Amino acid sequence: MTTLAADDRPLLTAAQTQRAALRVAVVIATKGRPAATAWAVRLLAQQTQRPDQVLLSATSAADLGPYDAHGLRIDELVGTAGSSVQRNRALDALAPEIDVVIFFDDDFAPERHWVEQCAALFENDSTLMGLSGRTLRDGATGQPVAWEEAVALVDGAQHTVLEAAPLRAGVDLYGCNMACRAEAIADLRFDERLVLYGWMEDKDFSRRLARRGRLAYSDSLLGVHLGMQGGRVSGRRFGYSQVVNAMYLCRKGVMSKKEAASNIVRALCMNCVKSVRPEAHLDRRGRLIGNVIGIAEMCLGSVKPERAARL
Repeated sequence: MTTLAADDRPLLTAAQTQRAALRVAVVIATKGRPAATAWAVRLLAQQTQRPDQVLLSATSAADLGPYDAHGLRIDELVGTAGSSVQRNRALDALAPEIDVVIFFDDDFAPERHWVEQCAALFENDSTLMGLSGRTLRDGATGQPVAWEEAVALVDGAQHTVLEAAPLRAGVDLYGCNMACRAEAIADLRFDERLVLYGWMEDKDFSRRLARRGRLAYSDSLLGVHLGMQGGRVSGRRFGYSQVVNAMYLCRKGVMSKKEAASNIVRALCMNCVKSVRPEAHLDRRGRLIGNVIGIAEMCLGSVKPERAARL
């Protein structure tokens, strides 16, 4: 574990000190993308309000790769793989003085005012429990984006950040960039039955958080989700999770039957249609096979999201 004490960090300017009333931690779960760490840490170091703690939750030292801490306090945590369990490991290691916890995917590029704007929104509204920002490009739902292009996109959008855009009400948050009030999630954890990539773990977590207060979206929090393919689970496992995780959350009471069915049908149709001419970066046929396996097991009465790890 690499930890830099507060005394080793560069001093903030007077203006930054005035804005940094709330102390912020950033959690990044990573696996199989060692080149991403240097980019992710560098972009956090360039924030107008630097995070007070950065927690890199990995499955081995090889996941992290070489990086420059840039004077940030960084805690490296290594253990069992899986998005949910890795994020929970970070939550258990939060510094006690943290007020706001930000979850970024390891392939998310935040605009440099992201942390500052996020902290200000929580400070100005005590009813606010969770936030997500606006994704300028999402490589997870389209063509993956390179780091250089992502940085150029967020830099080009800086002029829109300081515009006074009203918050929009939300029912759940997007896991690649979501922030939560620390006291609201003190005893809340991600569901570790949602294994591997943890499909819908963000929906489950944030909807349980919504029972404790208001969730919102802010167009002032800008970023790009690269959609990097390294570290992704196999198409068959992902397709299985698309089906079974939706039904599991329905049984938990987090999703309605209608919403779960809609998610399953949409995934099945998309994978079926696109498996004819699949995208180069997606295993559509593997996803379709996983969908069929999941549906077959559901018809037999089995809804076990953790079985994805054994496919």
